[in-house]
Amino acid sequence: MSLEDRDEELLALLDGPFKRVRDDNHVDPHSILVWDSSRIPVIEAVGILELLGRYPCGGHGSQWAASDLLEILLDKRNQYRKSIASHDISDDDPEITPACGTVVLIASDDPSRGHRWVAINALIEPGE
Repeated sequence: MSLEDRDEELLALLDGPFKRVRDDNHVDPHSILVWDSSRIPVIEAVGILELLGRYPCGGHGSQWAASDLLEILLDKRNQYRKSIASHDISDDDPEITPACGTVVLIASDDPSRGHRWVAINALIEPGE
């Protein structure tokens, strides 16, 4: 399956059965969404310390580096700030539907390939 196909599958999951997990994670500064097809549920919000225990970075056999983690955390911080600002705007004017964002770590099922991550956006629906 190509990366583009995998990204489309991820978006379908986040817009479908994992919409609530996605939406709750926009305003949670302490966890990262993880898509790991070897786990149930396949998408879940994972705290930073648990993330490091589950997916060690750096060292022998790891599938990502400490610099990757730093980039993910910076992306998460930026997406979190955008989401908080979007909720403030939406609270002031419920007719406006600004975008929120979060980061998803995509755990590789191939030990020879590294984990990757994407930043995703979603619109605030009226009344949320």
